[in-house]
Parts: sequence; C-alpha cells; structure tokens
Amino acid sequence: MPLVLSKINRALKPRGVLILTTPNIASLFRRLRLLLGTQPIYYYHVREYTIREVVSLLKEAGFEIVKARYSIVNDLTFINADPEEYLRISSFKDMMSIVLKNPTKLNILRLLAYPIVKLRPSLRQLIVIVAVKVREHTSRMPERWG
Repeated sequence: MPLVLSKINRALKPRGVLILTTPNIASLFRRLRLLLGTQPIYYYHVREYTIREVVSLLKEAGFEIVKARYSIVNDLTFINADPEEYLRISSFKDMMSIVLKNPTKLNILRLLAYPIVKLRPSLRQLIVIVAVKVREHTSRMPERWG
C-alpha cells in the first residue's frame, strides 16, 4: 500500500482529497473465520489492514486525516437478495424482511451480526477514510514488480 499511496500523493494537487475504502481485517466475520480455522483474507486484496495501520500509512504518505470511520454499508447489504431488494435496504427492518423471505445461512448470520456491529463499529467490515494531501511524499518506494 505504501507504493500506491505514494503514487496517489504525486497525482493529487496540494489540498487534493482522497477517499479511501478498504476491508477491515479486524471485522467480526473475519475474526469468526479465523476462530473456525479459515483464512479471513478477502480474495481481491493482497493484504488487509486495521484502521490504525491505514491512518499511519496515509500520514507517512503526506496526507492529513479528515475523517476515519467504519462504514455500516457492507454489514447491512451483504445478504442474498434480488438486485431490486438491495436498492430498498436502508435499515435493519428492511434487512429483516428480506431474510424472512429468503432465510439462507448467510442471511441469518448477517441478521444476527448486525446489532453487534452496529454497537461496536470496530467490528464492521469496511474502513472509510477521507484524507487531504498536505505535503509531497518524499521517500522513494522501490518498485516490487520490476
């Protein structure tokens, strides 16, 4: 990630805004998978981070953090539903009505987990950070892939 952030820093104008989202390695479902002996890594990411790691990497890359939080979006919408139903999900009540129509194992687990992640944001699946470029990134990162 440091190399990517360095390149983003170079591309942004001074005071340019970066909105970054990334999976939370410390989310409830990743912790449960680990407890069950399964690799908790998301398939499309080489490495996943905690919010502290992402904040630290951004600061090192010349960004000032405007806002760092955990998003409820994935925890509310990662269920088995028709595409039209996804558009109507805006609350736990909407999620519950979909789960009652389609009570798959995934849907039931998501429904049970939702109140937990609502109360403990650090267990949510998605990290969202808004940052502003405050300085040029000065250290040169070596190219890993030649």
